[in-house]
Amino acid sequence: MPAYTYRCENCGHQFDKRQDFSDKPLEVCPSCGKHTLHKVYFPAGVSFKGSGFYVTDKKKASSIAASSPLKGKENGAKEPTTKEPVAEKKTPDTRPSTSDEPAKSVPKD
Repeated sequence: MPAYTYRCENCGHQFDKRQDFSDKPLEVCPSCGKHTLHKVYFPAGVSFKGSGFYVTDKKKASSIAASSPLKGKENGAKEPTTKEPVAEKKTPDTRPSTSDEPAKSVPKD
């Protein structure tokens, strides 16, 4: 059976009352007798201990393998694709020559 905290807006009297979930909330203040009684809601006390909980946290590979017995194409999974690194394009040296000789191109490796 939960305990609810009530506070009177008229006289400021605050008290706790144990009630069932099906009971109607109290409305009359036992101190002043007016209909200004309301439930007081407090924030839930939650504390997270440990290294933290992040979006990047993932399950261990062993638990993932155990949870899905079918692997590969039977399970509708696609084949992993890996891209080859793109080689840098080398351009020939096109600096203007300072002499009367034509510019030489650098041989490609």
